[in-house]
Order: sequence, then structure tokens, then C-alpha cells
Amino acid sequence: MKLASTTNKKYILPLMLLGCLVISGCNEDNSTSSTTAQLPADQQEEQTDEMIIDSLLEEKGIKIEEEVWQDPDSYDQPRIQFIWANPPTEAREEDINKQTSKEIWSVKADFTDPKLRVPKELIEGTIFDTKPSPNGRYVALAFLKDKVVKKIYDIKTKEMIPVSEGPVVPAFEWTQDSNTLYFNEAGNMKKFHVPSQKLSIVTKYEEHGNSFLLMDNDTKFVFTRNEEIIIRDVKTGEKIYQQSYPEVYHWGLIKYKDNKIFGFKVQGDFVVKNIDFPEKDIIRNGNSISRVYDFSLNSYEQVKHGFDVAWDMKNKKLIEVEISDPLIELQGSQGVPYYYNHRKM
Repeated sequence: MKLASTTNKKYILPLMLLGCLVISGCNEDNSTSSTTAQLPADQQEEQTDEMIIDSLLEEKGIKIEEEVWQDPDSYDQPRIQFIWANPPTEAREEDINKQTSKEIWSVKADFTDPKLRVPKELIEGTIFDTKPSPNGRYVALAFLKDKVVKKIYDIKTKEMIPVSEGPVVPAFEWTQDSNTLYFNEAGNMKKFHVPSQKLSIVTKYEEHGNSFLLMDNDTKFVFTRNEEIIIRDVKTGEKIYQQSYPEVYHWGLIKYKDNKIFGFKVQGDFVVKNIDFPEKDIIRNGNSISRVYDFSLNSYEQVKHGFDVAWDMKNKKLIEVEISDPLIELQGSQGVPYYYNHRKM
């Protein structure tokens, strides 16, 4: 026992000295790693995400640039606004169930020139609805916080303008001059004049809470309500036209760029009418699409089913647009596409 104790003591000091030398060398070689390890965990993760994002963007040849309103290089043709889930401003999430962040972006009609319209930091909850103003300057937003919050983002000034809060998800419609936003809330049709930031109640309609369009130089409303469509005079509220169907869906009510042609989804069909002759169907066509977002750019015989898919009503087939731009290859998913800036056509 005594011998063993003496032998151990004999080797303890050299081993301690050797250990100190090894530790000292490691500290010199890994000073950068040591500094990184001392950073808080969230900062380390942020650095990692940034490196991944930068690498992806460089690989795909895309730059994160905010949209500049009426920039001649971006506004030389119509643009498409869309919601980008898992956008390029964050690290890729392969699992679609984990793609929770959403931003509002836009591209030209040919799917080039991607620009950030509303950063995710300004979107304070789940996006329920969004619609661009015709001239592209404003974005109307409805998102869930503790209530359904309605705001307008100004692309020119980069300001978020508060509009209203309420219990229901509205439908949004812009006037042609892009100065006034109409929406339904708590049984009333309301309008918000952006230059003066004045909110007012227009009138009370039976059709409150349902989707609607503002058409014919802002003189007529088209409502969908349960099993019928209704057209009213904007100024007086007078009912101009009414037609019943087995079922009319609240989503899928869209208008063409001329503000005369509109379409809506009924049970088993998609119907297209002219606001001047609503009693006649221009098109009534069965289709297999589940969602309708907008008419295509050049023909009301086609409706946009998604960001890059349209339904050709004349030939009864889906049209998939082939996009080679790095936009689609990057990550995430694109949804709820709306055209704006039509004046450049």
C-alpha cells in the first residue's frame, strides 16, 4: 500500500505539467472557437442562420431588396404580389409544417425582379387577408393578434398605418385611385381614406361579413352571400341586381383589370359576368380547382389557381407556368397572388 502511494506521487507532478502544456496549446489554437462558445446560444444560432441564408442567396443568385415604389426598373410592367412562406430572409425549413414565418413579396409578371414588400417583423400575427392597391403603393393587411387587426403598409414611406380592429376577417377592396380602402367590419361597410387617415362608416348592408368587389369606376358593389350574388349602387346602397344559385362560395370572387368583368365560384362551376349585363353568363364552366385568386393577366378566360398555375376555362385544363428564375428554386412556398400596376400594359 505504501509502495503504491509513493509510486503515484512520483508521476503526479509530471502529468500535471504535461496537462497544463496541452491545455495552453489548445487555447491558442482554438481561441476563435472559445470566443464563439462564450456567446449566448441565441446569438450563435442567429449567426448560423445568417451564414446559411447568405450561402443560399449567393448560390441561387438572388438579392434581398425592398421594393421601391414606381422605380422605373421594377414598374415597367405589371407585378404580382404574393405571400412567401419560409422566405429567403431566413434559413430554409424543409419541413412545411415548420414554415411559420411569412413575408409579402412581389415579382414582375414574368416572375423576375423579386422584391420584399412587407418584412415579417412588421406582420404581428397570422395573415388572414392582404391586397395591394392598384398603383402598388399600399398593402392592406388583416392579421390575428388578440383581435383581427387591419393595417396598411406604405411602400413609399415604409410606414405601417393603423386602420381598425375588430372580431371578423374582412374582405378588402381599393378604389381605382388607390386612395381609399373599403372593408366589412362588425355589420358595417367601412372605408379608410389613406391621405387623411380618416375612417368612416359608409352604410349598413344585409351582406355584411361576406366577400365583395368594387367595380365600374367605383360605382357598384358586387356581393356574394350564401346562395346569391347581389349588386348595389355604392352611393345609395340601392339593390340593382340579384341572382340565386345552389351555393355561392365567399372565396373566389374576382374581377378583371377592366373593372367590368367579374367572376365567382358556385357549386360545381365558375361563372363570369359583365357588370353592365349581369343577367347573362359570359362563361359558365365546370372546373376542378379548389381556389381562385385572380384572373390571368391577358384574358378573363383564364383564372389564377396559384402563384404559377392557371385554369383555362375555354379548354378545360390546368396550365402550369414553367419558371426558371431562382425565385421558385430557392425555398418556401408562394401563395395568394394578386396583380397590380396594370396601368403599364
